[in-house]
Amino acid sequence: MTDSTPPEDRETMDAHENAMLTFIRTWHLYGGSDDQILPEFGISEPTFYQRVLALLARPRTVGLGDEERKALITFCMAKLREYGYPQRDRPGMTRQRAIRHS
Repeated sequence: MTDSTPPEDRETMDAHENAMLTFIRTWHLYGGSDDQILPEFGISEPTFYQRVLALLARPRTVGLGDEERKALITFCMAKLREYGYPQRDRPGMTRQRAIRHS
């Protein structure tokens, strides 16, 4: 979980984004904790995974190395497929755009 990006080049996240990233980093190794997403963040599971993908698509999300970022992207995309969302070309692509492009 190391990040070699100089502090002045890191993109700042708000407290909610930090909480989402901390949650996914903690639980992805255990298959997620989907039953806690709605009470913790007030959003559905697919929306949570879409938002985490958007965070991960940022070039300088704080505290992530390339390997961890790739693992989290892979995990989020797999979770979205479980919820019936199509596989997407880019982490930031919405479901509607993915459907139009498929």
